[in-house]
Amino acid sequence: MQKEIVVGENTKISWATHTFNPVWGCVKVSPGCDNCYADQLDRRTGGDYWNGKIPPRVTSAANWRKPILWDRQASHLTLRPRVFCGSMCDIFDNRIPGSVRNELWSLIRNTPHLDWLLLTKRAPNIIKYLPPDWASGYPNVWLGVTVENKKHGIPRLSILQSIPATLKFISVEPLLEDVGTLNLNGIDWVIVGGESGPGARVMDLSWAENVRVQCEEQSVRFFFKQVGGSSRNKGGDRLNDIEYKNIPTPTDHINKLVACEEKSHGT
Repeated sequence: MQKEIVVGENTKISWATHTFNPVWGCVKVSPGCDNCYADQLDRRTGGDYWNGKIPPRVTSAANWRKPILWDRQASHLTLRPRVFCGSMCDIFDNRIPGSVRNELWSLIRNTPHLDWLLLTKRAPNIIKYLPPDWASGYPNVWLGVTVENKKHGIPRLSILQSIPATLKFISVEPLLEDVGTLNLNGIDWVIVGGESGPGARVMDLSWAENVRVQCEEQSVRFFFKQVGGSSRNKGGDRLNDIEYKNIPTPTDHINKLVACEEKSHGT
């Protein structure tokens, strides 16, 4: 039997505060998945939930209760915790039962002091699986897609731009090639990083710099996560010896909430 592992009470992912996984398991869909850390972790812990034959496993009730505790703690904080959902799944995976996804939307609605970061490589599924009351977007949901290359990433970006959300972001990680010219209209935040771990594919720093310059030109917040590399040489978290850790601020968040509220009331 596979050991129950809860990933991320306080996550090591530098752009999030917590990680929550409603289910465990996924299927690889593009080159960005080739060296998937989640698949590797799953296999190390005795699982086989990335083979496409076993449906994702719903995590424990105790795990599902944790965001409620985080929300209660966050009600006394100035800065809003960011919850990455999920590091071991893709919530827009069509193999996740609708009842489980509905429970997740309910959990998100009931944790208003948390900002939920939903990141997917399945952009065409987003509209299909959004809740009926989504409207202009939940106030506490940041919606994102992965843009690891031109072929798979740019179409995802275009789909994201067509969907209403309080905040939109793209994860350009692992950055596998120069993604060229980016239209970042409607995008609030860009995360860039190279691949890490055994067999990591090398990221040319000029590819990351190209994205950074475009973010600056289009007034989009830029976060550089890591250069990447093997487990013995991850390359650090600086781009051209400069640290970029820009995250949307509470003011950005409030301004977005006001804009969404005005739009929903037709003002």
